Amino acid sequence: MSIYRRDDVSPEWEPIPLDIEGATADAQELGFHERAMKKISWLATPFDNFPQKGIFGQSRDWFVSNEIAFYATFDSEDLILIQNTWHGFPDPPEWRLASRPVDQASASWSEWGHFSDLPALWNMPRI
Repeated sequence: MSIYRRDDVSPEWEPIPLDIEGATADAQELGFHERAMKKISWLATPFDNFPQKGIFGQSRDWFVSNEIAFYATFDSEDLILIQNTWHGFPDPPEWRLASRPVDQASASWSEWGHFSDLPALWNMPRI
């Protein structure tokens, strides 16, 4: 299965890590696609005015070190949207998505791959 173009030089989507294949990569791609089809309203990470209590139980330093540009809560999931500083061949595409169940700070984040274009249904803030 491949919903998006998986290309060595200019992929629409690629798995994390890059070398996974088969059903594991397909499940990650499907997870991304399911979220790409939702009308998620994203919030810009407020680096200059980061909440003292954190966001999703995480500190400003965690958001900075993980390059998290946007975050959202939608359909019982906390979502983070990472904007890779280094992107484009030979680096991964610009964006990376992860999520976990809402209000479960101890749960690990599920990765949904790297992608080059933000989904059209997503509502992105002007920054």
